[in-house]
Amino acid sequence: MSKVNAQEKAQITANLIPHLLDDCGTSTKVLSLDCFDTLLWRKTATPWDVFVLLADSPTGRRLGITPYQRVSAAARARRLKSLATGSTQVDLSDIYRSFTSLSGEEQAQLVEAEIQTEINSCFAFSPCVELIRLAHARDIKIIVVSDTYMREGDLRRLLVRHLPADVMRAISKIYCSVDYGTAKGDDLFRIVLEECDVPPSQILHIGDNETSDAQAPRKLGLSALHFLQFDHEVTNFLRLQHAASSLTVLGQAASETVILPRYSAFRPVFSIAELRPYAPKTMIGYLSFGPVLYAYACFLMDEVEALQQQGKRVKVFFLLRDAYLLSLACEAYARKPLGKLLRIRKFVAVAASFKTRADIDYYISGIKPENHDFHVIAEQLLLPPELTESLIRIACQSADPQAAFHGLLHDDNVLELIFKNSSAFRVRLKRYMLKEMKLEEGDTVILADTGFTGVTQDYLIRTFKDEYKVDVLGRYVLASDEPHRPANSKSLITTPWCDFSLFEQSCSLQEGAIIDYDLEGKPILEKIKLSEKQYEKAANVQAECLRFIRDARAFFTKSDVTHDFSILQRTAHAALFRHIYMPIESELEYFKNFQHDKNMGPDHRKTIYSLEGALKNVRSLPSPYRLDPYETRGLGLDFTFSALIQRRFELDLVPGDMNVRFSPLKVWVGSTQDSNVLLLRAQHLYDGFFSSLLPYASGAGVKMFLGEHYEWLQIETIRLLDRAGNVRSDVSSWLELDGIDRDGQIYRCLSQASVATIRAPDLRQFAAPYGCHIVFRPLVLRGVSV
Repeated sequence: MSKVNAQEKAQITANLIPHLLDDCGTSTKVLSLDCFDTLLWRKTATPWDVFVLLADSPTGRRLGITPYQRVSAAARARRLKSLATGSTQVDLSDIYRSFTSLSGEEQAQLVEAEIQTEINSCFAFSPCVELIRLAHARDIKIIVVSDTYMREGDLRRLLVRHLPADVMRAISKIYCSVDYGTAKGDDLFRIVLEECDVPPSQILHIGDNETSDAQAPRKLGLSALHFLQFDHEVTNFLRLQHAASSLTVLGQAASETVILPRYSAFRPVFSIAELRPYAPKTMIGYLSFGPVLYAYACFLMDEVEALQQQGKRVKVFFLLRDAYLLSLACEAYARKPLGKLLRIRKFVAVAASFKTRADIDYYISGIKPENHDFHVIAEQLLLPPELTESLIRIACQSADPQAAFHGLLHDDNVLELIFKNSSAFRVRLKRYMLKEMKLEEGDTVILADTGFTGVTQDYLIRTFKDEYKVDVLGRYVLASDEPHRPANSKSLITTPWCDFSLFEQSCSLQEGAIIDYDLEGKPILEKIKLSEKQYEKAANVQAECLRFIRDARAFFTKSDVTHDFSILQRTAHAALFRHIYMPIESELEYFKNFQHDKNMGPDHRKTIYSLEGALKNVRSLPSPYRLDPYETRGLGLDFTFSALIQRRFELDLVPGDMNVRFSPLKVWVGSTQDSNVLLLRAQHLYDGFFSSLLPYASGAGVKMFLGEHYEWLQIETIRLLDRAGNVRSDVSSWLELDGIDRDGQIYRCLSQASVATIRAPDLRQFAAPYGCHIVFRPLVLRGVSV
């Protein structure tokens, strides 16, 4: 590892701090360290989040303070102090005196509550701890210099609480700006220089604020290094994650929206890690998914330990394919295997469950209308293809094909076939379970998986619990807040909805899905559908996830830092939420061709998201329009936030509510005997595009007086819609143009009388279309440049 010369370098990174003194020779006599974000770090994302924790403390709740009040009180206290003394240095007592509605005793209670909150939030940054020990061994004097509203005694309490005893003894003096009435950027370093009584060049100061910790001491001749916690890339990444952390409440089943503290448990790990050149696999695996999996490994190990302490005989099984990376993550965290890989998935668990008609109805009742597919249902019920086609053909002759199909499934002969095939499937599954799981009566089985509703766990319990007399528990990364989720399931993150397909695909093992077992119980896998390139990308992300877990485990072990589960959980939730709803550009590019083998479409080409398709949709369909989160991010965060808020609060909004920007469109509908001229208002969509639904009269033409308002415009599409809103045909190429020049989608109206007509003969071939939907973009208004 390269070293740094303190006399020549202006900045220093965390991985170089322990080597700092090697090149200093004997020139440094005093080592000065900033306190917060240098020697002591907080577990929260920002200092402001400490005030959120304070507001949620017993004292804060009892006295009803808010983070905003705390910030406002400090600002007013500084203004008051400046008017009185010319100094802006205030202590905690000054700040809480601004709470004029509280008694002096209550103000004092808040002072103590804030100190305790800081104590609970901080931890020592191990590279600086190591530096102090190295400096002390060289007889270098060590001091701490801090801009803080804490008095020396209060700051000492924090340091004593978090620094090892030998390190604390090595610190000879603590300088707090409030004690001296001046900040580091003013005269505090002048006071330090006078008291240390050494030449300025023999004092080396390190701190994270470039102005007060580097520029200010250098003006006095001190050696000073700006401690760069993170590169620009990581700083921006964490900024986005902190924003996402504030928004996770939108994905929680909360009865009311509250301000939650934002945690960033892994900032010190990121500070030390070698992350360049910031490849997408690193941004995704090390900075995003790695923290989620680290938190899950802690969660699962705590669950296993708690059950074992209750005298349970615990067996952990990771459900392939999606839990493959979960298994590796837990092994990396525990430094030993935690359980076994198990080839059981939802399809096989459901297929083995049909013993009665009620079992079939239970399965069908769990299918949402938008996911209803006759072929998928028949395949799950183990019906042969010939019978499936016959049942579908009969059902489709009914006015209500869905109800008819369900009725046909209740036919005695069909039921008998389902029960027979399910029974045989159940025998094959049991043979696999007996061989792989080696279950004994009284076992506690943990099924570990990515999530989401615990269907596999639910059906295995329904089918086998009484037979095996074991407890089957689910422990998931994510779980839905559905009422029908298994009662004995837990998750790292619980949310009513979460689009985590890319996380799931990144956790998968490269093999086909389990579809059956042979007579000996050996798994039968379908052919791999996904590309080799996708699995290669997933493997690269997995490697970075595991590197992060090993690095984080080593750092926290060495630093003797522990985190409450709530801190890890919220950090993980923020990391996953940011990835899903606020991905960065490199992530959008990395995942753009990823597919889910259950949703590939009939041509096997459908991807999980399509930025091009999303752009096409928002140019032709009014908001709100449900898009994949990655698609909304590709369009802009305003789309993402709109979708989140509408989804979270179930807002009853129609297209006209979204904006009041319109563009005029004059049309004529009818015949010479019966004509109707209308002035329509086309609604703004996206990128300057507008849309309008043109009325249609059977047998008549539709004229658009485009020259009335536009000199130049772009017509994206003109499509015929039926009454259900389905597109019947694109008729953009059928226009008769009068006084209009056309070049592709660009139209030039030569005069105010320029007209485009959708020809009546072409309309008559469609049976009662509902209307013509036009999407266009004005380029030059008549007489006005747009």
